[in-house]
Amino acid sequence: MEKKYSAPAVARLFDIIELMAAENRGFSINEIARLLDYPVNTVYRICKEMEDRTYLEKNASDGLYYISGRFFTIGQIAGSRIELRSRALPFMKTLRSELDETVHLTVLRSNWMVLLDQVETKQPVRIYVETGSLLYPHASAFGKCLLAYCGNDFLENYIKDIPSPLTANTIVDAEKLYVELKRIRSTGWAADMEEYLEGVRCVGAPVHSLMGEGIAAIGVMAPAYRFGHEKMEQAAQLIMEAAHELSTAMGYDFNA
Repeated sequence: MEKKYSAPAVARLFDIIELMAAENRGFSINEIARLLDYPVNTVYRICKEMEDRTYLEKNASDGLYYISGRFFTIGQIAGSRIELRSRALPFMKTLRSELDETVHLTVLRSNWMVLLDQVETKQPVRIYVETGSLLYPHASAFGKCLLAYCGNDFLENYIKDIPSPLTANTIVDAEKLYVELKRIRSTGWAADMEEYLEGVRCVGAPVHSLMGEGIAAIGVMAPAYRFGHEKMEQAAQLIMEAAHELSTAMGYDFNA
């Protein structure tokens, strides 16, 4: 049998994880090396790194490695995003029908806003953003909703590295941004007045998790010429209602 010494390090890492996850028991370094036909030193280095990062736990009594609860936590996060998309879709379709504009669902990943899903308008003139795109949160209505529920340490670090203005309307002053985030927490919605792209306006509202965290933002994006102040205020009410219902569907209790 051909040995797997040439397998990339990442492949070896996943082989070890899948082997250990297949059985609810502990494994020794030597057993893992024998079952996967990997060098003992290689298995030791990978397992030690995973132990240092708390993905594996080493039992003090028998010296065996066990899968840690961190994988469960990661699985919950991934599962919640899948659940979020499926639960959000009916509300997104309703908003698109009510406002006839493109509806976005976004989440925060590190310092970036990610476009998790969208339902496009049927109007002939539309602004297309690819699903999965990484965007600056501070310049977007959706991103500002996400930042509004981040901790102070995260915000301070983010604002230290805030990029140059994307348009003449982009908020890059720390004090002004803090005031804007406070306003969002108070009113329940945010506006993007051509702050990310000239000629494009957005309205968004935060979505809360079971624990009250701001896990996502939902809202609409439209060309500025057909998204005036009156329509934006109308949109804000409908979007807040959708965000409220989606938050309730995700387990958040507004009366708690």
